[in-house]
Amino acid sequence: MTKQQKIYACLGGAAGLCALALGWFLYSAYADYQAALEGDEEGAEGLSAAKEKNNKFYTQSKPFPSSDSIKQLESNKTVYAEWINRATVLAARGDCPPPPSDLDGTVFKQNLFEQVSKMQKFPGGVGGRICSDKFLFGFEQYLGEAGKTPETLELLKLYAQFVTITNVVDLFQASGVLEIRKIERVEMQENAENAQARGGQRNREGKGKAGQNAVALDPKHFDFNLEFVVSASSFVKVLNGLAKSPRFYVVSNLSFEQEGESLKARLDRVDSASSGGNSSSRERRSRGRDRSRENNEEIASGIVTNPETTPILVRMKLSAYDFGKNRAQVEAALAEAEGASSKKDAASSKKEGK
Repeated sequence: MTKQQKIYACLGGAAGLCALALGWFLYSAYADYQAALEGDEEGAEGLSAAKEKNNKFYTQSKPFPSSDSIKQLESNKTVYAEWINRATVLAARGDCPPPPSDLDGTVFKQNLFEQVSKMQKFPGGVGGRICSDKFLFGFEQYLGEAGKTPETLELLKLYAQFVTITNVVDLFQASGVLEIRKIERVEMQENAENAQARGGQRNREGKGKAGQNAVALDPKHFDFNLEFVVSASSFVKVLNGLAKSPRFYVVSNLSFEQEGESLKARLDRVDSASSGGNSSSRERRSRGRDRSRENNEEIASGIVTNPETTPILVRMKLSAYDFGKNRAQVEAALAEAEGASSKKDAASSKKEGK
């Protein structure tokens, strides 16, 4: 045997030993895997049996909460109920008060007329007042020559809207609003299915303790579309006043635009008046630069540093929410009014039938 053949034989023997060792390790690993999967001869439970047992426990066995988990659940329910009550009391500070017991359509219309006449005289930028003499603050159909007297079923809603609008107008007047151009009461449309479901929920809530917190979970609100002219600084006061008000207000759909002349138009007007209208543009700029520089700087500095000189027209949607006990009183009064109206209609129908 040559030297080269001996080398090849040694290498082949080493490769065979490596293959045997690798095979042994693979076999041992496979045997351990099978033992872990199916269990061993000493009775240890395998992975397959454990998995099947767990699946059976979670999918077929009935849940069995421990006493500790039940105590924790009850504790969580108590904490949540206390939080709901605190939040309800806090949010309900500015709820609309319930209407007086002697309120009727004639009394409401008289109070509405007196309050509107008072608000029309608030100071502002329309001839020294906050609105025109014909502005009726969203109650056009109940005031004026063709104004109707509200019906009994309308009074509770109109009273809440009336109190909210007077509160907002007082805030506008205190913040320095120049003009109120639009107050629109957005009527909430509710279909019969939702009304029936809400009525059934109210009946169920009256039978148990859950009804104590139900008002907080289903707040009543009124929406208004507003347009008003205000300076930039007063506009900030309006938003801050709405945020700080005890009444729970939410502002949405907010947009605004500048009212009156723009800065460029005012500068051009002053420059044109200073230089004359018959000269060329270059001559006007050269001759009028020195004359109008002082006026231009005064106007520019006034507009930049004094927001009072640049009024803006603001459009926004304002929502007022009620959360607390007053809401329950109003709904109870509404249910009583609906019952009285139904009895009246039934009596009228019976009388007509005779």
